[in-house]
Amino acid sequence: MAGKELGESQKALRGLTIAMLIGVLSVLLYALHSGGLSGWLTRLSVGVLLGGAALLVGGILGFLFGIPRTLQQDDGGAPDGTNANINNNSRRIDYRANTNLEQISDWLTKILVGVGLTQIAEIKQGLNALTLAAAQGFGEQPHAHVFTGALLAYFTVLGFLFGYLWTRLFMAGALRMADQAAIGELVQEVQRVTEKAETTERKLDAFQQQATHDVDALLLMNRHLNPSPDIPDVTQEALDQAVKAASRPVRVQIFNQAWQVRGDNWRSPATKPKMERTIALFRALIHSEDEKRYHTNHGQLGFALKDKLLPDWLEAEQELSLAIDLRGPWQQHGWLFYELNRALCRIMLDPDFAQDKASEPALRQAILADLQAAAQAADLKTILKTDPVIRKWREFNKISDKNLR
Repeated sequence: MAGKELGESQKALRGLTIAMLIGVLSVLLYALHSGGLSGWLTRLSVGVLLGGAALLVGGILGFLFGIPRTLQQDDGGAPDGTNANINNNSRRIDYRANTNLEQISDWLTKILVGVGLTQIAEIKQGLNALTLAAAQGFGEQPHAHVFTGALLAYFTVLGFLFGYLWTRLFMAGALRMADQAAIGELVQEVQRVTEKAETTERKLDAFQQQATHDVDALLLMNRHLNPSPDIPDVTQEALDQAVKAASRPVRVQIFNQAWQVRGDNWRSPATKPKMERTIALFRALIHSEDEKRYHTNHGQLGFALKDKLLPDWLEAEQELSLAIDLRGPWQQHGWLFYELNRALCRIMLDPDFAQDKASEPALRQAILADLQAAAQAADLKTILKTDPVIRKWREFNKISDKNLR
C-alpha cells in the first residue's frame, strides 16, 4: 500500500515538473510575441527570474509546511526534553532526536497563517505593488501587469506544491535513515564496549583461576617436601592434578625447587629420605606434559631413583635412557651425567657383575659406550677412575684408560 502511494506521489512530482516547463514555455512565448525580437532576450530573462524567485519562495513555504514530525514516546519525560525513569535506585536517560527544525517550521507556519488572516488588506496592497513593479521589467507591453501577476501566482503555487510533496516524500525517509544509521552506530559501539568488557572479564576470571591453581600447586609442593605429622601426606594423584593445572612458570619453579632439594640431599644416608620426596614431584612434572619434550624431568627422576636408600636400578635406567633419547646426541647437547649414571645402573643390574664376572659382550659394549661418552667430559674422568663400582667393573672386563678414549 505504501509503495502504491509513493508511486502516485512521484507521478504528481513529475506532473508538477511538466507544469513548470509549461510555465517556462509561456514566458518564452510571451517574450516573443509581446514586443518583437529586439528585446525578447531581456523580457525572457526577466520572466525566468521572476518565475524562479516565485518558485523558490513557494518551495520554501512548502518545505516549512511539509517538514515531518518526530514521534516521541513519552515515558513521563522531564521538562527539559529527556526521559528519566528511576527504578530500583537506578536512573535511565533516553535521548530524543533534535526537533529544532520542526519547532521552527511550526512557529513560522503559525506566524504566516496568523499574519495572513489578520493582514489580508495589507497583503493585497503589497502584492499589487509587487506586481506593478515586476511588470516594468516587460516594458510598456499590454497586459504586462496581468501576466506578471499570473506568473508569480503560478510559480509560487507550483513551488509550494513541489516543496511540500518533495519534503513529505523524501525528507522523512532521509531523516529516518540518518536516525537509524546513528542508532546503528550507537548499537555497534555499545556492542564493542560490551564485548571488550566481557573479554576483559573473561581474561580476569581466567587469570584469577590460574593464580588459584598456581598457589595450590606451590602449597602442595611445600607441604610434600616438608611433611608434618599433624597433616596427611600428599598423594601422587593430588600432586599430578595440581602441577598439571599450574602455569608454565610455576612448573619451572617446582622443578628448580625439587632439583635443589635432590642435589642437596642425595649423598648422605641421613638426608636421603628428604631427597626421595622429590621423586613424586618429578613424576608429577612428567605427567603434566602433554608431549614428552623435557629430558631434564626424566633425568632428575632417574638420578633420584638411583640414589634412594634402596635404589630402583631398573626404573632409573629406563628414565635415564628416555632422558638421553629426548636430549639427542651428546656431542651437540652435553648432559653426559646421563650416560655415566646409566652405566652405573646397567652395571648394578648385570647378574654377571654380581658374581664378579665379566659382562656378556652386548651388555659390555653398551656399558662401555656410556663410559666412553662420559669420559669426554673433563669433570667426569675422575669419577671413572675413583668410583668403586666402575673400577671393579673395569677390572672384570679389562677396560683400560686407553679403551675409554
